[in-house]
Amino acid sequence: MLSEGSKEEILDRVAKRAGDYEELSINCAQGTLAALQEEFNLGGGKDILKAVTFMPGLVSRKETCGAVIGGLTALGLAFGRDKLDDPDYRTPEGMEQYWKNKKRAWRFCEEFRKEFGSAMCGDIRPKIMGREYNTMDPEELKQFLEDGGAKKCRVPPEKAAQIAAEIILESHIGKHQQRRLLRFLKK
Repeated sequence: MLSEGSKEEILDRVAKRAGDYEELSINCAQGTLAALQEEFNLGGGKDILKAVTFMPGLVSRKETCGAVIGGLTALGLAFGRDKLDDPDYRTPEGMEQYWKNKKRAWRFCEEFRKEFGSAMCGDIRPKIMGREYNTMDPEELKQFLEDGGAKKCRVPPEKAAQIAAEIILESHIGKHQQRRLLRFLKK
């Protein structure tokens, strides 16, 4: 297992980066995903980052928080299948692995929900900001930004990235693999 200090350093680093990217882009989905992609070399590149552009609050409809979508997308890159019709998933071992990975995604959502009371932007943002904003309205978006929305809304991406990073770190089997991962991450 990674030493707690090393694990904590990774968790702190990925959380800070996700928050910084949220402030930079004002996009919790992209901030969360980019931080995890970089930390764990997940791949997907700019195309997958582009794909989550409109995900915050599912197109500002106060639905699923973009940090949840960014975290789940990163977990998909880490643990998901890459073929629509993968014969490996039809074996007992493949199905077992599929369920193991799905439980990781479930755990991510549950831990996020426990932290914020919901995975819905329309529930989370008023708690963080003190009120809700209709960010599809240019005046409301302006007010959101003037009220420090980019800075205050860094909290969900930070937590989502931290939860996903912990799941990714815990998934590595054996001390040898975890040491290799830690050496790779330090490069």
